[in-house]
Amino acid sequence: MIQTETPPTGHDQLLNIEKIRRDFPMLTTKVKGKPLIYFDSAATNHKPQAVIDRLVELYTTKYGKTEESHTFSQLMTQALEDTRSKTAVMIGASDPSEIIFTTGSTHGINIVANGFGREILQEGDEVLISVMEHHSNIVPWQMACELSGAKIKVCPLLPDGRLDMERFEKMLSANTKIVSLAHSSNVLGTIIPVRDICNLAHARGIPVLIDGAQVAPHMVVDMLDLDCDFYVFSAHKMGGPAGVGVLYGKSTWLERIPPLQGGEGMAASVRFEGSQYSPLPKKFEAGTPAFEEIVAFGTLIDYVKSLDMRKTAAYEQELLDYATEQLNTLPQVKVYGAAPEKEPVISFDLVGMDIKACEKFLNDEYNIAVKAGALSAEPLMQYLGVAGLLRVSLAYINTKAEIDVFMEGLVDFISRTK
Repeated sequence: MIQTETPPTGHDQLLNIEKIRRDFPMLTTKVKGKPLIYFDSAATNHKPQAVIDRLVELYTTKYGKTEESHTFSQLMTQALEDTRSKTAVMIGASDPSEIIFTTGSTHGINIVANGFGREILQEGDEVLISVMEHHSNIVPWQMACELSGAKIKVCPLLPDGRLDMERFEKMLSANTKIVSLAHSSNVLGTIIPVRDICNLAHARGIPVLIDGAQVAPHMVVDMLDLDCDFYVFSAHKMGGPAGVGVLYGKSTWLERIPPLQGGEGMAASVRFEGSQYSPLPKKFEAGTPAFEEIVAFGTLIDYVKSLDMRKTAAYEQELLDYATEQLNTLPQVKVYGAAPEKEPVISFDLVGMDIKACEKFLNDEYNIAVKAGALSAEPLMQYLGVAGLLRVSLAYINTKAEIDVFMEGLVDFISRTK
């Protein structure tokens, strides 16, 4: 019989994980009588009831488009700006005006890449990224380089999956106009030393963008401490609504680059002869925002704060260590990424077996959600010499007992495949 609950120990006991799990209604969903085991939080995460209730409340009793004059519009506008302030506090931004609401991390990177492509980059300039980037931190820079004549330089990794910092420093040059790196790899789990990277880049006058889509859901991030010039993340990966993201930028850079989109809200004055942009943050927020989802994201921030992210991060590391130990007991499993600092992600190959078949088997037979394939990181897969990997991504809503069931399913697949 499948058991997904386990006696509380360590950080599990401090957090009362089973109580937290009851806040997530999707975890009660069963398929063929089997409870959902969700190991795909690197793709998106489930929503606590508080966020769901907030959305229902906004749509049923508080609905009003922002920036209008009537009562509910004023209430919604204030709630949205309250979320902006909460976000600034959560990530340690110096001012709420440095918080730009976007549709997600991809949108945020595109704003910066487009701005640099139009205003900063010139022929012969360089954009420095790494081999472990998600497609969302590759393609926008390719487009910026096509626009400007600049070129992309790619920093390699060490054998354990860490960024090769010696090579990184040597690759910085007078031609480097921006560094854009993932705070952690969505495949390898590697967490990069952002402050060290920023120190090296800033000493040469080079700005740094950090893609925090994978780290922001799992650990406290502080812009004052990291000192990056731009930081992006998505609400849905944290348990908030889809269609909401955040671009943090130092005001000096946000003032310098042009907006990606034009329209209502981002223009302070419009004439046929030309228009003037609104001051920050509205300069980058063209059109009607996803205001209900943004406000509900504010509720998610309150929920995460109530749990204490330092405690949830420590618990997730316990899960990561436990799952890694279990996987390493199987000779057919080859884990990729052994950096000493990782987010709770494990990607592996099954030697001589079809990982997509395993993904389907775990879903069909055990109601376990994992992801297999190129994982939106085709260049990294080519670098590693694999077609794809199977990824297990964990969060504080998971348990060691679920990992045990996953291992049972994996062993079952392996035994049937022999």
